[in-house]
Amino acid sequence: MQRSQALFVHGAGAWGGQWLIWQRTFAAAGWLTQAPDRAPVDTGAAATRLADHVDQTVEAMTALGDGAVVIGASLGGVLGLLAMQRASAMTSAGVPAALVLINPLPPMPWAAQLPASTLQLEAALMPWHSQGRFDSTQRALPKAGFADQHLAFRHWRDESAALLREAYAGVLSTPPSCPVLIIASDEDTAVPPQVSAVMAEAWGASLLRVSGGHIDPVMGHTAASTASATLAWLRAQPK
Repeated sequence: MQRSQALFVHGAGAWGGQWLIWQRTFAAAGWLTQAPDRAPVDTGAAATRLADHVDQTVEAMTALGDGAVVIGASLGGVLGLLAMQRASAMTSAGVPAALVLINPLPPMPWAAQLPASTLQLEAALMPWHSQGRFDSTQRALPKAGFADQHLAFRHWRDESAALLREAYAGVLSTPPSCPVLIIASDEDTAVPPQVSAVMAEAWGASLLRVSGGHIDPVMGHTAASTASATLAWLRAQPK
């Protein structure tokens, strides 16, 4: 019998390893998972654009084939959504069986409801790795253990500011054709939970509210319980 498969799509400045807790939880339930690192274009991170990361996400989805579940966090939610739309239009691509979006940067029209960004998006790069500070990581993951905070601090990546400008401006999208679960953190200041709730209602998607901040459902204190709740939601979906 074919095993269930999931593709995890990481957020801005992050890396595939941020999904370690989720991958272990899904593996214990018999799932096969992939959480690839996205790569900058050959000319460097500053030259990388949103379409480049969509291309990589589509490639990863296609490699898994039809019926995989796509799970994206923050920027990864936008990428999962756009990749799903691309796959639906391509007969050779792997169309996902379900889409799970964790505190996703919303497409239009909901992107206009995001709070003003504190990111220095006029620069060429967001220097989360090259100029990163451990206290910033601790503020981003206030309830995570010290070891997880240190792991994140060592692995943050510099990200293209132009790519982030595209994502924060909001992309055009159509409602997903597959079942969708949107997970919203009640203390998220980057993507307020009410924005995720309005989007879920408009799409007829399921909504799961969890405690914590923007990154907590993936790497923080709610990661294991949120992954388990997601598995329960997936099991409840019609085959």
